[in-house]
Amino acid sequence: MNRQKILSSYLRIRKKTEILVKDLRHEEMVVQTENFVSPIKWHLAHTTWFFENFVLKKFKRNYKTYDKDFNYLFNSYYNSAGKFNEKSKRGLFIWPLVSEVLKYRKKIDEMIIELIISDRLSDKSFFFINLGLNHEQQHQELILMDILNIFSYFPQKKAFKKKKNKKINKISKPLWSIHQNVSFEYGFSGNQFSYDNEKPSGKKKLNPFKISLNFITIGEWLEFIENKGYQDSKYWLSDGWDYINTNNIERPMYWIDNKYEYTLCGIEKLDKNKPVSNISFYEADAFCRFTKKRLPTEFELEFFLKKNLVKGNFLESKNMTPISFDQNDASSNSYGNVWCWTSSNYTPYVGYSSYKGDIGEYNKKFMCNQFVLKGGSFATPKSHIRASYRNYYYPNDRWQFSGMRVAEDI
Repeated sequence: MNRQKILSSYLRIRKKTEILVKDLRHEEMVVQTENFVSPIKWHLAHTTWFFENFVLKKFKRNYKTYDKDFNYLFNSYYNSAGKFNEKSKRGLFIWPLVSEVLKYRKKIDEMIIELIISDRLSDKSFFFINLGLNHEQQHQELILMDILNIFSYFPQKKAFKKKKNKKINKISKPLWSIHQNVSFEYGFSGNQFSYDNEKPSGKKKLNPFKISLNFITIGEWLEFIENKGYQDSKYWLSDGWDYINTNNIERPMYWIDNKYEYTLCGIEKLDKNKPVSNISFYEADAFCRFTKKRLPTEFELEFFLKKNLVKGNFLESKNMTPISFDQNDASSNSYGNVWCWTSSNYTPYVGYSSYKGDIGEYNKKFMCNQFVLKGGSFATPKSHIRASYRNYYYPNDRWQFSGMRVAEDI
């Protein structure tokens, strides 16, 4: 337990969240456009409630709840913490004001900092503070996902951030990472932080396979569209076919048409060399059938990631959008840009044991009907990602920054 390191991390990560939203007007922080979107005000309060509920209430002597109503308003899904507001109704509450939420953050920060520098910081409280910081980093990415959706509803389609001038790398040909006779240790082992769903580690043998070094691009997706990929049922799982037809889906989520897309940087002309983003598992699976490839399993993708450095287009890059793949530096493009779908169901590893107590709800109750994604995105903090990290979404979800690589048996 390094007291100075956790204090530095706490100050840096909590400040980063507020920096992300500092240019938003308060009116923009209370909007909820879809059931899967949360108001930005709610994110600021919920991440603070997490520290209050799981750290201060447990480890601060004679702690008095900041506001008992906040437990209902800002609890996300922890049944053990009491009743909570429906996610679809998070935007219906005017109170507390954004200014009051910021005061709430400041007060809780003061008490957490006091705990860190006191002689009452224990290994157990250290764990919960560290968990809270990783939880906050998850919400930094969720905030950007929700801002994109909220801003997409504005008629003027304003930009959230100014686009960086970035060199365009043209994709000349697919590149592959080829692997034969693989036996490796999956999951996480070690003393550093990881989530419970990354454990226990185990041994896995993989059949010979190859996986694309480059992400599937917008240009490749346009070929899928031009060849009537969204209109031909032979490429689609039955549930996927029903879903795209019921919801009139003909292209990735934030494409305006087949020439322009909406990003956090505003309306942009489609760059054929950029990774495609905001696609569902159903769409990724259909694209694989179209190209006669397949999605990698989570173990194949994890093995590929473990062989490469954690380098790529992350939140710290400040691009606020996926960027094109540099074929001259393939090892620098393994992580980031877009979360990559895998063909693996999100289920517990053999021997899995969830967090103990009320925090056990964090991951285990979602291990049903979802698929694993890996690698991080342009909105993921670099210090938050690792090869063993298991993100998960439902197969119809496409509001997250999700893309894909393809694989083949050899």
